[in-house]
Amino acid sequence: MYSEHTFINREISWLSFNERVLQEAADPNTPLFERIRFIGIFSNNLDEFFRVRFAAVRRMVDLGGDEESLLGDFTPQELLDKIQNIVIVQ
Repeated sequence: MYSEHTFINREISWLSFNERVLQEAADPNTPLFERIRFIGIFSNNLDEFFRVRFAAVRRMVDLGGDEESLLGDFTPQELLDKIQNIVIVQ
């Protein structure tokens, strides 16, 4: 019934939401002005993500943290790598 991984990491969730915003911007059925607004929202979200969330994970890596409890199934370095891979694909 439940998968082995029931916890969704906050950073991964944030990036997934932002990907949906970008999909709205890419949808040709969305009016042009709205598409431009979605691109602006995507850009602002990504900027804030890197200033706040990515920086926090980076600090955990720099401090040598390897605990998974606050990050779901990821060590700080694994999460940092996953974030970078997701952003590259977007």
